[in-house]
Amino acid sequence: MNAHIKLYNNTGGIAICFALVIAIFLSCYFLFHNPYTELHTQIMATSDMVRSYYRDQPGFWKLSTDFAKANDLVKIDLNKYKDYELAIGSGEDGDIVMPGEMSFNIILKNLNKSACIGLSEMPVSQDEQLGLQTISVNGTVFAWGEEYSLPIKKYKTRDICQPADNTVIWTFQ
Repeated sequence: MNAHIKLYNNTGGIAICFALVIAIFLSCYFLFHNPYTELHTQIMATSDMVRSYYRDQPGFWKLSTDFAKANDLVKIDLNKYKDYELAIGSGEDGDIVMPGEMSFNIILKNLNKSACIGLSEMPVSQDEQLGLQTISVNGTVFAWGEEYSLPIKKYKTRDICQPADNTVIWTFQ
């Protein structure tokens, strides 16, 4: 009988250790995982498609959300992110880009606080830095080498993002 108790105690200790390892792993995952990584990747892919489409042209003339959709330039799964309002073009509303304009915006509206922080503070890769001019979060503009500098550091937008109805605008050249 003592052998059964000893075996049970060893098995219980192993189970507790295993449970602790799983708890630590899950804590690290949720602490460091950004659920908006896929959307950020799709935004950057859309900007690449737009810049590639306009590569041989003197600006982004005629670019708008409808134009981008019609020419298969939108690489964002709109069905998956239907709670957010997407616009591509000029200004906060994604107006049609006029002749001579050398930049365009990708705008996401109606973001909750988590999405606002997660998308704006996403690390920017070396390749993404080449075309990115600014990121605007609810009117606060982050630019390279400015007071509000790119890339946006962790927790920098925590006070800028509101509980609901946030807007993040990426400006590309």
